[in-house]
Amino acid sequence: MYLIAEETAVKSRYQYSYWDSLIIATALILDCAILYSEDLHYDQFIQEKMRIVNPFM
Repeated sequence: MYLIAEETAVKSRYQYSYWDSLIIATALILDCAILYSEDLHYDQFIQEKMRIVNPFM
């Protein structure tokens, strides 16, 4: 249940799709500092804890 609550918070705050929000929420719960993705917004901070980085840029 905690994962879904976190996903809903990410989705409503950052306007990502359900699946992208689920990936971000999982990374936040696991205390990841960097999330590598070519599909998400480059160099965006999520909840001031995690940065999204495009590995191809």
